[in-house]
Amino acid sequence: MIRSAILVATVLCCAARAARAGAQASPLVPPGERVYRDLDRLAAAGLIKTLVVGARPFSEHEIVRLLSEARQNLGSLAGKTAWAAETIDADLARYARTGNRVYDEARAEVVALDSPYRGVAPDANGQLNAVINPLAANRGGRPVTDGLTASLESMHSATLGSHVVAVVNPRATAWSRRGDGSDANVELQSAALDLEFGNFRFEAGRDYTIFGQAPLGSMVLSANAPTMNLVRISNDQPARLPWILRVFGPIRASGIVGDLGEEAQIHPHAKVAAYHIAALPNPHFEIGVEVLDAMGGSGGQKASFGDRVVDAIPLIDAVFRSGSDFQFSNKMAGLDFHWRMPEWRGFELYAEGDVDDFDVRRWQSSLLEDGGIVAGLAVTCLTECGRLGIRGEYRQTGIRYYTHSDYPLERRQLLLGDPLGPRGLSANVTVDGEWPAGYFALNSAFEVRSGNQYGSSANGPDTEGFHFVLLAQRPAEKRLRAVATWDSDRGNQRVALNAALGIERMTNFAFVAGANRVNWLARTAITVRP
Repeated sequence: MIRSAILVATVLCCAARAARAGAQASPLVPPGERVYRDLDRLAAAGLIKTLVVGARPFSEHEIVRLLSEARQNLGSLAGKTAWAAETIDADLARYARTGNRVYDEARAEVVALDSPYRGVAPDANGQLNAVINPLAANRGGRPVTDGLTASLESMHSATLGSHVVAVVNPRATAWSRRGDGSDANVELQSAALDLEFGNFRFEAGRDYTIFGQAPLGSMVLSANAPTMNLVRISNDQPARLPWILRVFGPIRASGIVGDLGEEAQIHPHAKVAAYHIAALPNPHFEIGVEVLDAMGGSGGQKASFGDRVVDAIPLIDAVFRSGSDFQFSNKMAGLDFHWRMPEWRGFELYAEGDVDDFDVRRWQSSLLEDGGIVAGLAVTCLTECGRLGIRGEYRQTGIRYYTHSDYPLERRQLLLGDPLGPRGLSANVTVDGEWPAGYFALNSAFEVRSGNQYGSSANGPDTEGFHFVLLAQRPAEKRLRAVATWDSDRGNQRVALNAALGIERMTNFAFVAGANRVNWLARTAITVRP
């Protein structure tokens, strides 16, 4: 599996043509940093025309390039430009690296949570050894208990010549679980060694991977996913392919092979091969394709090299092998796009559709019952561009999404994809912006998760006439939630404060009629930089 995934990823990275020969290597920037939000808003305002967001994280070099492009285009922004200029200068001051430091930043955090976790009940279609708790989601795998959690982590990076950069991000966590005692641990949140040659990047270590157009990631790999041990190859900045392929515009590709570890895995150390290819045929329009394939591990099913390669290319698997299906893996594949219209007050429209086990013989069922959808729109320039914005999203997951008899898509009991989990619907609205006191955001969400249990049946050989069968009905679990966030960070502040308060009204917890409760979250953190 590793050989085939590396082969696929190598083909994807043919766009990694040398475009930065002689530049010093730079570390990847964790996807939770505020600079990603800044880049999104600068692009929505029309100041960045080469942003390709389909795969993150970005390197410091790529971030500096994008910010420099935004600064060069400041004159094209009609009206007030104070927010954009201040943001660009602050971010450049932080990421325009001039040498190695003792540390990049240190962060202390305390979280109080009154919100129980619950599992996902297995059914005849498979199982998922992950837990659901939306107030504790999208933390990049950082643990938070139902009780009190305190953590301290630091980030260290060093460039070792022109082509090598090393990153280490240790984290110490202590917690007191409600009614279940206390404990502590020390782990590496991330640690990696990166090699850069021109525009080609190779990484080995433990790190984040986020795909998709939404700020929190895609149905395949999201901000909820823990870091994993992986190898990654990518082109650092978008590059044009030669000859007639130039019509696709700048292309950015990223491919990984990761290890899902031992905890809660049916086959310990199962592997995932995942890749995302995104193109920018127009400065305002991005389109991408993503694939994640889980397989292998201790006791996992064997397969030939050729079958693994074919399995990782959905078009071949779905169209030319529609009469049969590989059984040695769990694959998800999808398309996404992002359309920006700066002239319409920084309007953005983005969407993603991912399917699990797509079958051209039942395309409607594959899309609606086996598929997942993300659709969002945003307006960045409600007042001065970047100063105040609004974003709305709709998400939907299919009947057996993320579940599998051998390869459920989780690591350390956290979903790799959307924390909504299987059989869910959600709608959320976020209003956020910058004020003299810092950044604020208010997010409201309504989620419904079905408690129904399903099986499946077929009318003939090779899953001919496949369809889902309802086995049992249970009440739906509903959650109505509001979370307010404040952050004093201006991008390069030496000391920054962050706080969040959230409350959630839940009905039919764990699909039990009348099991209603109110959950809450309180979080505060301080970040210190040299």
